[in-house]
Order: sequence, then structure tokens, then C-alpha cells
Amino acid sequence: MGLFAKVRKYKRIIVNFFSLSLINGVSYIIALFLIPYLLRVLGEERYGSYLIIYVIAQYLLLVGNYGFRFSVTRLVSVHRDDKEKVNAIFNATIWARVLLSVVASAVGLLIVYLLMDGDDVVMYLFALGMVFGDILIPSWLFQGMEQMKYLTIVNVVSKLVFALLIFVFITSPSQYKYVLLLHSMGYIASGVLSMYLAKKQFGMRLGMTTFAEIRAQLKDGWHIFVSNIGMEVYRNSNVVLLGTFVGDAAAGIYGAVEKLIKAAQTIINALPMAIYPYVSRLFYNSETTDNVSKLFRIVKWAFLLLLPITIAIGICNPIIAAYLKLPEETICGIVWIIAPALLFGCMNYIVGIVGLVNLDASAKFQKNIWIAGITSVTLMILTCKEYTYYAAAAAWTWAEFILFVLCVLSLKRIKAAK
Repeated sequence: MGLFAKVRKYKRIIVNFFSLSLINGVSYIIALFLIPYLLRVLGEERYGSYLIIYVIAQYLLLVGNYGFRFSVTRLVSVHRDDKEKVNAIFNATIWARVLLSVVASAVGLLIVYLLMDGDDVVMYLFALGMVFGDILIPSWLFQGMEQMKYLTIVNVVSKLVFALLIFVFITSPSQYKYVLLLHSMGYIASGVLSMYLAKKQFGMRLGMTTFAEIRAQLKDGWHIFVSNIGMEVYRNSNVVLLGTFVGDAAAGIYGAVEKLIKAAQTIINALPMAIYPYVSRLFYNSETTDNVSKLFRIVKWAFLLLLPITIAIGICNPIIAAYLKLPEETICGIVWIIAPALLFGCMNYIVGIVGLVNLDASAKFQKNIWIAGITSVTLMILTCKEYTYYAAAAAWTWAEFILFVLCVLSLKRIKAAK
């Protein structure tokens, strides 16, 4: 097959890859401007306070997203030629997300009210706009239809609205409570636009559904949801644990570096995200042994591509320190420890989500994540008081490495069993 024939064959994947890269590139550029700006304007302690509530909001988003980002994406991909079927999936998923988000938000409000002060409660209430705005963003629909350009549009709108509002309205430390309100406004704008595009481009009609349909979606996404919780345990808990055991200032310093690394990771994750719906359809009626072999070839090339990028990030740590206007010695140590997490995090997306989930081995992926997550949190709790930021960085990297090893072993067992 010639080069141009291959380009035509994989045109949709290529377009989706560049669409997702644009989303993640915009996210990274905005992060490069916003993180040092907020750190400077708010100060380390108040920036840390904002980050702690932001992380709690991420847990609410996790519950609201359930496992739908992958389970429903796969369903939409397989049935995308049946408009009525897709519309039924669309409504069942939206209402399932409403149910989950209401329950999670109520529980979260009770916890914040009992354990935190009044300003934290206000920030939490402001953050709820993110949760309910996100319900209106059917990323699983756009991804399953392999039309990521629409996902690009809504995400870029959300992030640009948020960034613009931050620079206009957040000008003093006392305004730190309103950062999450501005986050919410970006999400709501993006959600309204998403609903418009879902109706105009795909003919989706938002209407009522049955509890049986909601239950079917919840059952299908259960293992992925539990996997997502485990992943969030080690990917987002470090900031909260640092704030609890060491202090908000430590959480702010580590959190600033972590957000930059995660922003870079989202750019790299564009490729596995783009191929996920394609692989879902490819694996649907294919031999498992062949699929695992293809996956390992992807893993090999991805590793060779990502290794020099990881090393480059480590080498650039003085630039990161200067950019954040934080002590170079501290930041360099954090970056070198945390950089491998970027490499293994992307590899885990390929072997876990693209691989195990599409091979109907979500339960194995769930087990692997919880082993890695519990190991990471235990390590963090035992070492954070003595090693502070470095303990958090090491815990994240260790969790990603352990997860990668476990997922590779699971794939080899699946291949050997067939």
C-alpha cells in the first residue's frame, strides 16, 4: 500500500489526532500562562487552597463521567450507523450523568461543610458549575462518531473563555475564591455549544429515557468507572495529601509543577485517544491473539518516541523553575522524579484503555489500577512529611510504572490463553 493510499485509509484517525492535539496544545499553552500568573497573584498558600477544591471538583467530574468516556464511546462507535440507537444511548447517558452528579455533589457538599471553612464551601459551590456544565459535553458522542473536530471546538471555547475571564477579573489574592466560578462559566459555555452541535451535526434529540436504559449504561461502564477512581486516587490525591499533612504552600508548589506535566501529558495522549474508537471497531470481530500482537507493536514504537521527550523535559527543568519563579533546586528535583510518570502514563493509556478495555478485560485493568493506586497512596502517606514535594512526585511515577508492568503481564496472559 502506497503512502497516499495509507493516508486515505487512515484519514479520519489523522484528522482526529490533529484535532485532539489542537485541544491539548491550547490547554498546554493556556496552562503556561495561567499557572505562573495565578501562582504570582494569589500566592503559594491561596493557590494551594484553590487547588485543593479544584481537585475535589475533579472527583465530582470523575463520578459524573463514570466510565462513559470509554464504554459509551465504544458503543457509539459500533452502532454509529443506527441513528435511533445512538440517540437512545445519548439520552440514557445524559440522564445517568445527571443522577450521578446530583448524588456526588450532595455528598461532597456535606464533606466540605463539615471539614473545611466558609471560604472553601463558597469555592465548592462555585465549582459545581463545572460539574453540571460538563454533563452537557458529550465527548463520548464526538469521539465515538470519530468527529473530534467538534470536541476541539467546544474544548477550545471553554478554555479560552476561562483564561480570558481569569486575566480580566483575578488581580489580587483576595479574589482566589472566584477562580472556580470562572472555571464553571467556561464549562457552561462549552456545554451549551456542545448540545447545539450534537443536535445540528448528529441529529441528537434530548428527551426522556427509562431506568432500564440508564441501568444498562451504568452496568456497562462499571469496571471502567472503578478503574477511573483508582487512577484518580494516585493522580489527583497527592495535592490533597500534601495540603493535609504538610501545608497548602507545599501543595501549591508541587501542584504547579504537576499541572504543567499533566498538560504536557494531554498533548501526548492525543494519539491513543484518536485511535481508541478505531481500535474498538477493529477488535470487535477480530482474533484476540492478533490484536494483542498489534498492540505490542504500537507499545514498542510509542515507547521509543516518548523516551527522548521524557528526557528533554527533565533537561528543561531549570526553564520550568524560572518560568514558575520558584527555587530551581526544588523544582529540578521534582521534575526529574516526575518526568517518567509522563512516559508511563501514556503507555498505560495504550496498554490499558486501548488494549485491555477493547479486549473486554476491563476487570483486569480495574484490578491493576487499584494495586498501583493503593501502593502509591501508601508510599505518599509514609514519606510526605519527611520528603514533601519529592514524595508526591515519586509516588506518582511509581504508580504509573507499577501499572504499566501489571497491564503488560495481563496482556501476555490473555494472549497465552487464546
